[in-house]
Amino acid sequence: MDTRLIQTAVLGNPESDEPVICPEDPEELVAFRLEHAENSWWCGINLPGGCGRRLTTRLCTDKICHFAHVPDPHATTGSRRPCNRRLRGKEDADHLFIRADLARWLRQQNIEADLALPDPLGSAITARLDDGRLLVVHLDTVHAPAWDDEEVWEHILGPGCRISHEVLTRRGHVYRIRMEGTSDRGRRFSVAGIERAGEHTRWFDLTNLTVTANGIDTVDEAHSPRHEQATATDTKQPATEQRSIVTVTPPSSAAPIPREQRPSTAGRLDNAIYEESPARVKSAMFSLEDAIANDGVESDEMAALKAAYARGQRWLEKRARLRRTVIEQLQERVDARRDPGGLARQALDLVGEQDATDEDRAKVEAIQQHLQREARERREAESRRKSEADRAAREGMQRAAKEQRLAFDQESARREQEVRSARLKSLVPSVRGGLKRAAGNGEMRTWQELQRKTGTRGLKGLSYEERVELLVLVGQKTPADEPLWSVLLTAHGDREALAIHRAVAAELGRDVAENDLELIAELTAQRAELHRLHQ
Repeated sequence: MDTRLIQTAVLGNPESDEPVICPEDPEELVAFRLEHAENSWWCGINLPGGCGRRLTTRLCTDKICHFAHVPDPHATTGSRRPCNRRLRGKEDADHLFIRADLARWLRQQNIEADLALPDPLGSAITARLDDGRLLVVHLDTVHAPAWDDEEVWEHILGPGCRISHEVLTRRGHVYRIRMEGTSDRGRRFSVAGIERAGEHTRWFDLTNLTVTANGIDTVDEAHSPRHEQATATDTKQPATEQRSIVTVTPPSSAAPIPREQRPSTAGRLDNAIYEESPARVKSAMFSLEDAIANDGVESDEMAALKAAYARGQRWLEKRARLRRTVIEQLQERVDARRDPGGLARQALDLVGEQDATDEDRAKVEAIQQHLQREARERREAESRRKSEADRAAREGMQRAAKEQRLAFDQESARREQEVRSARLKSLVPSVRGGLKRAAGNGEMRTWQELQRKTGTRGLKGLSYEERVELLVLVGQKTPADEPLWSVLLTAHGDREALAIHRAVAAELGRDVAENDLELIAELTAQRAELHRLHQ
């Protein structure tokens, strides 16, 4: 599993020197993938520690999005070039970004140069101009530049590179270069600065610097005195005085727009392109149109201005293609009822640009309304689902409470029945004994008489059901051919006594007459039989 959080890569192939940064935000990464749909990313050998293997992007929500190596199932451990880019951040490719900006800066001035990346990789960038001068951008923060190297025409210090006060005083000034943040599509761009002894570094656009026959000048100030002007004791002469220098600045003209301002216009266009700002791109292109329309522009400058204008047009066309692609993919996801992810937000941003067509705006607005309607329907469905779930939960709780109450009532009834059965069983001996004595004496009994004769207080207040249950317990051991003891409690044909006897007989499987008169006749005969058996 690849645990490296690689933030930089190169485009196209392992030997490429075109750098790119992986956007950290998931939505920006989606747009980045669309923009580079036909490209490939590589752990390039021009990146310090790069192994030359192919990279892919990882979209993450719990950490920053990043590049990761594509697994190669056919490669062996020994056949792979080791990757030493672990824990490398977006600064890992700054030398390539600076190199690209440096080449563009020289090209905008119609200066041909041979740019190289000397060893160790990332320590410097060299630019050999077509007139032989050598410009060195020093990036090594550990070792100081070789200030006395006669081959070097000019040094530019990179981020974090220090210069001693003595050297700065002797030179009078030093130019610096650094990187500004990232754009929405993983680009970084360079800004230049000038540092003088006792002063803070003043930073400005790289296009504010121009190459002249005597050195590097800023548009708004004259060239600072060099070492040979600062001290007369130094016997070393700059390399530029030891060979003839071909001036790259064309002859001055009386054009209304100063020459040194025209590269800044192209530079503003390039910066606007890096920052993915259509409004700024169009503004810069309007300025370029004004410059191109100027009759005082020389042919070589006109070619540079037109080339810059063409770059702007290509970028706007590419932006329009990106907008169409995003809208099409968003529509496909919506039609397939898939999560649009960050495409919805990106499409909304893209149609908010000035050059977006009304048709594209209408499409995105319709999609947004559709998504909002679906979101509203999902919320309503979720609300209904929640209401149904709450209702089901309430009903479930009510059922559970009812079942609990029922179980409690049943348990209470069971316990009450057990208590009652135990109490009635305790009365059986005294009731059976009292009825035996009554049979032996040839008598009948009422419940009140039975209580008084036996002295059993538990017989007082018995319910109808309890009397039936008690007499069933008393008659359980009565032989089938003998009358039940309950016949002695049916005095005078009392209706309740007859009903109790019927219930007891039914519980014990005895047949009785349905008619009360016939039943009374049966009971009279059975009492006589019972008296005879126990006298």
